[in-house]
Amino acid sequence: MVRGFASIGAGTLVSRLSGFAREVATAAIFGAGRSMDIFVAAFTIPNLFCRVFGESAVESGFMPLFKGLHARGERERAWKLAGHAGMGLAVSLLVVVALGIVGAPAIVNVVAHGFRGDTAVETVRMTRIMFPFGLLIGLAALMGAILLAFGRFQVYSLAPVLLNVGIIGAVLLLSRSLGYYSLAIGVLAGGLLQLLVQVPFVRALAGRDGMRAFRWSLPGRDADLRRAAGLAGPVILSSAIGRMGVIVDRTVASFLDPGSISSLYYSFRLVHLPYAILALAAGRSAAPHLAEEFALERYDGFRKALLSGIRMNLVFLVPVVVLTVWFAEPLCGLVYQRGVFGERDLAMTAAAFSMYSIGLVSMGIEFLLATAFAATLNTKTPVKVALGAFFLNAGLNLLLVRTPLRHAGLALATSISFTAHAALLYVLLNRRLASFGASVARRDLLRTIGLVAVAAGAMLLAVWAVDSRVGMTFAGARVTSRAARMAFSGGAGLLAYGLACSRLGLTEVADLLRMRMTGR
Repeated sequence: MVRGFASIGAGTLVSRLSGFAREVATAAIFGAGRSMDIFVAAFTIPNLFCRVFGESAVESGFMPLFKGLHARGERERAWKLAGHAGMGLAVSLLVVVALGIVGAPAIVNVVAHGFRGDTAVETVRMTRIMFPFGLLIGLAALMGAILLAFGRFQVYSLAPVLLNVGIIGAVLLLSRSLGYYSLAIGVLAGGLLQLLVQVPFVRALAGRDGMRAFRWSLPGRDADLRRAAGLAGPVILSSAIGRMGVIVDRTVASFLDPGSISSLYYSFRLVHLPYAILALAAGRSAAPHLAEEFALERYDGFRKALLSGIRMNLVFLVPVVVLTVWFAEPLCGLVYQRGVFGERDLAMTAAAFSMYSIGLVSMGIEFLLATAFAATLNTKTPVKVALGAFFLNAGLNLLLVRTPLRHAGLALATSISFTAHAALLYVLLNRRLASFGASVARRDLLRTIGLVAVAAGAMLLAVWAVDSRVGMTFAGARVTSRAARMAFSGGAGLLAYGLACSRLGLTEVADLLRMRMTGR
């Protein structure tokens, strides 16, 4: 799992850095005003269908069943399922895209209800242009799920780089002639590239088993496909509920000061970098192991894989929370403040960023636990928990947006709801594991939390000491000043955290460093 974590994390780092190159380019050219508000609002629903019908459905509904069949030696049956799943997904997404294009005005009225006049009209037009992205990225997600099942972590995690390449290229080449419509062209080009780059690798994996990767025929009465669809149904609903929280945030933000939507977008994109590199890497490296252990009825191995995933989330994400909250403004400034992105944009983005960062650990553990539920072929329980978390988030939105936090209150509401979501999923999953005699002992979990808290305390003390004496001498708006301050103070904190982990017996950091140095 640590090897998988390292491979996915490294590949995702490259992908996310290209993503931030994309955000830097768009922030410099379009800022955090009306143009980006239109793009973010228009991209919300196509991106929602991408996540819901693509990544969530195939990774949690298709991949565990595919992996289980293959692990038991039923290779022909597994590849037949893959081919039929591809055809079924393509047909379903074509219907969704057609309906989305026709219903774009109603969709925009929900997503950005506060938009009026030309802003609303332009948002509808952008939404229609980008809706086919859902088809492209949904099929790309299916290719990625197959690669994930076979442990081809690097190809899987590097493919999204091409999405960012498409957007950056379109913005740089077409923004003068097409304005912010260049973003929409880039989204479509990038989605197509991300799909096509994975196809040869999937074909090679099928050929190694003596099978064809794709069977372009209607699935008919494939019992495995029906079972995968049955598993995917609750996952789709659960993911849709989770993404609806983003829609609610943006709907409420559309009534606030101009730039509120784009500030939330920029800050969430920034907090999503450590989430993707560390949290998603931990969950996705665990996913094939969890699916295989459960399929082969090795429940103690399932428990160990789950506990290892939780430990990785805690050990690697807690120090990130400390650093991102402490350096919220200089970090946001380092990434975004250039071109027309001014001091007001920075203040709004940094406020939301710090509130999102608080929930980073909970976001990672929630993803891992949802993945573990899918590995047990139980996808109904998470949807019930997701529904409760959605209502909690909506209620907190209405409460916290009235405080001085304003738009940042929406980010804090998200963090609180993720924490409640993760806690309830853990309780329910552990109760299910107890029926197999393989529950995670409470003392093991509490011991890890306590040790990480002690290490984080040592880190915070080191950051404070160095930043107050040395780091603040570099405080300023220049890129080099911000980078130097975070390098000195953050570096001291990370060193203190690593030493504390070593002394406390938290071996994950040492294992990862040893693996990267030896290449094993």
